[in-house]
Amino acid sequence: MTTWTTAQVTALAPDAASLKAGEKLSQPHQWQTLGQADGVVWGEIKGSGKNPYQTAIALAEPAFKCSCPSRKFPCKHGLGLALVLAANPDKLVGTEPPAWLQDWLDKRGQRAQKQAEKATAKDEPVDEATLQKRTAAQQKRNAAREDKVSAGIAELQRWLFDLIRQGLAQQDDSQWQRMAARMIDAQAPSLARRLQSAASLRYQGGAWQEKLLAELGKLHLLLEAWQRRDHLSAEVQADVLAQIGFSHSKEELLLLDGITDHWQVVGQRQEDDGQMRTQRTWLYGQNSQRFALLLDFAVQNQPMALYPSIGGMLEGKVIYYPSAVPLRALPPVPPIPNPSPARGEGSKDSNGENFLFPPSLRGRVREGGSLAANFVAYGEALAKCPWLGLFPFAIANATPVRHDNQWLLVDTEQHVVPLNISDEQAWILLGASGGHPLHVFGEWDGYALRICGTCQPSGEV
Repeated sequence: MTTWTTAQVTALAPDAASLKAGEKLSQPHQWQTLGQADGVVWGEIKGSGKNPYQTAIALAEPAFKCSCPSRKFPCKHGLGLALVLAANPDKLVGTEPPAWLQDWLDKRGQRAQKQAEKATAKDEPVDEATLQKRTAAQQKRNAAREDKVSAGIAELQRWLFDLIRQGLAQQDDSQWQRMAARMIDAQAPSLARRLQSAASLRYQGGAWQEKLLAELGKLHLLLEAWQRRDHLSAEVQADVLAQIGFSHSKEELLLLDGITDHWQVVGQRQEDDGQMRTQRTWLYGQNSQRFALLLDFAVQNQPMALYPSIGGMLEGKVIYYPSAVPLRALPPVPPIPNPSPARGEGSKDSNGENFLFPPSLRGRVREGGSLAANFVAYGEALAKCPWLGLFPFAIANATPVRHDNQWLLVDTEQHVVPLNISDEQAWILLGASGGHPLHVFGEWDGYALRICGTCQPSGEV
């Protein structure tokens, strides 16, 4: 059975309140029945009604089932059962699935069979005439969308020119929102998100004018690249299309070549903008020595994808999305069990989760792990893709310091980088370092570094 950790269960919680309620139901003695068999765990627990609530988890996806009336997914009972699995798997002593669980599994099996039948029907050979009609229809849809996008981009360019002439502070929120809505209508959703993100810079204080002007410069470059996309390389074209909002289907990506390796989880972060939760999981290939970024999204109460915690392993083929700087990738399958972190390789962040620095990265920081080397790699990547987002940094022997109310990281060459970190996390980091250098893995966003993992240098490195 796949091993679960408390950190992984925490990542599945739809909100903090649900997690807190689930923690209150995480003691095995609170459950009337507990069991596990064939990748499924189940339990029954007394609720406010006459009959106990029936809760189950199919671990492979994972998928949750509960008879309680909660609209949250997973509910507090599902989280409580998952926490029992993480902390006390030996208490899941039942081995014979109850009838209600078997009914749920049968229905899931029927849905899976129907989906497989649809997939098979889709893959069945068709005659040449039908194939030509489908191809022509797809080309017509693509051409229609490109026309919409081009019209929207022309309008956005005119708006940007007016904005620069009038001044960055002249446009109010309604004008930014109107233009973002126009990009949605033009079927360019990524442009809409970029506009909303740029507009928010006006309320962040500091040198917001410089940051906003830089973002608008990147946006202008993107719009010009769209106009000249036929003259760009295939990799840069892929970046331009992705930045506009064109996506790749999983079927298309699976046709591409990949890299088979042992991939270690070196960092993970979750963000919530109130509408959608985003999870970024960084992997590092032990043989390929390449980073891979897994992006997962969840709306409302949907559970997030579950991966091994930091220091854990995934084994399989990683397929990168087309790009001049390939970082985002499909997750490798199948995952192998998550090993427990070795002692002395991690500190704790403010949430009690391990800040680990896996052994697979130790050679990386030993060779060229200075801030200068990381910025050289970042500069080379930025030259290939000017719209680059987060970039992985692996830094050797760096010391956290505080200067003028700003937390910084200083390497052995006295190069400095600002940190995007709360005071609470920074003091924990400083305590873990004991005033001595650390090896650090983090995300660089062009302005500051978010730390995702640290470890004390040892004689092995």
